[in-house]
Amino acid sequence: MGILIVLGLTVVVWKVIDLAKQRAARLEMQAMQKELVTQPEQVPDKAFAFDVSLESGEVILETSAAPGGIWIRIGRDGKTRRIIYKDFTGKTIGRIGVKRNHEDAVFVN
Repeated sequence: MGILIVLGLTVVVWKVIDLAKQRAARLEMQAMQKELVTQPEQVPDKAFAFDVSLESGEVILETSAAPGGIWIRIGRDGKTRRIIYKDFTGKTIGRIGVKRNHEDAVFVN
C-alpha cells in the first residue's frame, strides 16, 4: 500500500513539474511574438526619402518593411540580382548579391 502511495505522489509531482515547464515555454513564446509584432522602431517618426541607383535594365522587383528600414529586391527580367537593406535615412545597411549557377534559376519568396 505504501508503494502505491509513493508511486502516486511521484506521478502527481512529475505532472505538476511538466505543466509548469509547458506554461513557462508558452509564456516565453508569447513574449517573443509580442516583441516581434510591436516594434516601434519599425515605423519612422519623420517622412523619409532617398534614391536607389539602378543599373541599365534593372527594376525594383519588391520592397518590404524591416526593423528600422526597408528591404529592396532589384533585378532584371523578374530574376533577383541583388537585395539591399537601407535604413530610413537612406544609408545602406547591407547588400546581398545573388549569383546563379544556372541562368534559369529564379528567386523564391
